[in-house]
This record gives sequence, structure tokens and C-alpha cells, in this order.
Amino acid sequence: MYNGLSLDQAPPISVVMRFFLTAPLFGIMLGCFLFTYPHEILTPSHPLSLIAIHLTFLGVITMAMMGALFQMQSVLGGRPIPAPAGNGFIIHLFLSIGLLALIAGFVLSQPVLFVIASILLGASLLYTVTLVLPLLFKGSAHDTIRGMRFAIIFLALAVFLGIIMASEYANESFSPSHELIRSLHYSFGLIGWVAMLIIAVAFQVVEMFYVTPSFSPWCKRNAFVVLSAALIGKTIWLIFRLAYGWVFDLVIGALLIGFVATTTKRVMMRKRRVSDVSIWFWIGAMGLLLVSLLSNLVFGVTTHAYFQTLSLITFALFTLSIILGMIGKIVPFLVWFHLNSSGYMDAPIMSNIIPISLQKALFGLFAMVSVALMIGVFFAESFVVGAIAAIVMFSLLLFNLINALKLYRHTLIHGTRFEQI
Repeated sequence: MYNGLSLDQAPPISVVMRFFLTAPLFGIMLGCFLFTYPHEILTPSHPLSLIAIHLTFLGVITMAMMGALFQMQSVLGGRPIPAPAGNGFIIHLFLSIGLLALIAGFVLSQPVLFVIASILLGASLLYTVTLVLPLLFKGSAHDTIRGMRFAIIFLALAVFLGIIMASEYANESFSPSHELIRSLHYSFGLIGWVAMLIIAVAFQVVEMFYVTPSFSPWCKRNAFVVLSAALIGKTIWLIFRLAYGWVFDLVIGALLIGFVATTTKRVMMRKRRVSDVSIWFWIGAMGLLLVSLLSNLVFGVTTHAYFQTLSLITFALFTLSIILGMIGKIVPFLVWFHLNSSGYMDAPIMSNIIPISLQKALFGLFAMVSVALMIGVFFAESFVVGAIAAIVMFSLLLFNLINALKLYRHTLIHGTRFEQI
């Protein structure tokens, strides 16, 4: 995956780490909200519930994905994002302040804060789209690049709808199509952006990191087209209020179940059998995605709100599991790569940068969070336990990242370079 990557192509380590370090900070904030307001957060459409959703999917998930995108574009796309230090700073700053403004807007019900949030969040995410999307259409493209194209386009659509919704909150007036816009906003954001990007990356990293059999050519070639067509079809059916719109949800669900089955099978058939905690995160993620899809199916049949909430929470946990596993692979590589490429002969080996004992502890805490939050959908007391575990988990993640960065800086200052010998 990293063959041929040079230091000139890669973004500075500070660009990626800035996003990675911020994600657990928003995660700790999320845990505090979950602990303080469990009943309100479990109430659909409550302002505190919307805060929790956006802290999860913007503050933790998209924040981490933005950092990974700066690195992946160099590795997978072969064309690095231009001026990564300056662009990374602007995107991170606007995304962070915009999210804080959105949270404050929901808490204080101040229209001006929604205006600020929509401007900053829109600028941050749409600017990312304008930087990355043209690069993805240059030169030859493999299946992962094609999937990333679709994901970035759906991110842009989700952002546009989010800006419309924020303007409605700012005007304190909701249009008759508010629920339609919200439904499409979630569909484009969760399935089009988050799930699509994870599937695209999985096609590359699962085979490369774990030496597994290849995903089928049909799956790689058609998965993104089918998923996109189903999302577009669902949009048209919702806009014109046509019958049998659930068919598109069925197609999306079937494709994601296929992804769970094929990914799990390949991970189980891997040739690289060394101990690797990131494998646990991938297997856990597949289980959580399956629970999410089944919960959504039960909600469609029974219309019981508990199962809709369970579906959303387990989808968030599925995504978080992938992110925690990938950060555990990406950060040690970045520290080693930047030091080794700069000529430091005593660059630490990757397995020592984030000790496996701490990675196992992180997985254990994640498992505790997952079980507690799933039970908490039905018993709020368990939700509080999950919130405490989440605060500890994100604190440990932050600790791991800070220690990795401290090791990097220590080697920069005190390490020996080849030219000094």
C-alpha cells in the first residue's frame, strides 16, 4: 500500500495528527453529554440528541476521516492534497469552531450561532471537497479511488442539506419538507459518505494489511454504483412520495450485509496470522454493522423508536471501531515513516510506538462502551455506564496519540541521523 511513497509526497505528520488528536477531545465531550443527559439524548429529535449525533459523526468520525484523507490521498491516489499544512490548518480550524458553534446553537437556541456554524462547517467540508475531488478524477483510477469519488460527492450533498437545515434553525421556522431534508441528510451522510468511504478503503487495506484473498471483481466494480443508485432512487421516491420506497432501503441493507459477510470471510482467511488488535476492531465492526442493519429492519416492521435508536448507535459504533483500528495502524506507521525517511537510524519500530497492551486496553474499553450503550437504549442506567467508559476510552486514545507524538519529537531532537555518523 505504501510502496513508492516518498517524504515529499506525504503531508507533514502534524497535519494528520492535528485531526487525530482533536477527535478524542470531541469524544470526551460526547461522553460528558451522554453521562449528563442520557434520557434527553435517547429522545429522537431532542436538541441534546442532535448534539450527540453531530459530536459523533462530525467531531469524532469526520474529524478522524479528514486526517486520514490527507494521508490516503497521497498513498491511494498518488496525488497529494496541495499545500497540506495551510489547507489542513484551515479545514481543521473551521471544522472545530463550526462544530462548537453548532453545539452552542442547540444549547442556547441562538439563531446567530446556527449561521456561524453553517458558514464554518460548510466552508470546511465543501473546501475539502473542492480540493480532493478533482485529484480523484486525474489519471488512472482503481476501485478504491472510484469509491472515494462517490463518497466525497455524497459528503457535499449532505453538507448542502445540513446548511439548509441550519438556516431553518437560524430562522426558527421549519419548512414542510424539513423531515424529508433531514432523512436525506442522514442517508447521504451516513451511507453515502461514511459507509461508502469505509467500503472503499476496506477494498484496499484489508487485503494489504492482513494478506487476505481479494474481494471479488464484481463486488469492487459494482458496489459503489449500486449503493449510489439506491440512494438516488430513494431520494426521488421520497421527493415525489411514491410507493414502495422501502425497496431502496432493502437494496442498501442487502449490499451492506454482503459487505459484512465478504469482509468477515476474508479476515478469517487471512494468511498473516500475527497478533494484531486492529483485526479485533474490524471483526467487531462487522458485528456492529450487522446489528445496526437488523435493528433498522425491525424498526421498519414495528416502527418502535427503540430500534431506530439502536440502529443509529450501532452504526456509529461500527464506524468508530474501524477508525480506532485504523488509527492504531496509521499513527505508528506515520511516526516510523517520517523518522526513517528523514534518516534517523534509531527510529522506533512500529510495534513499540503504541504498545500492544494499550491497544488491547483500548479495545476492551470499546467493547464495554458498545455493550453498555446497546443495553442503554432500553435501560438508561446502562447508558450512563457506557458514557463513563467512553470518556475513559477516548482519554486513553488521546494518551496513546500524545505519547506517539512525544516519541516522534524526542527522536527528532535526540536521535542520530545517518549523516551524523
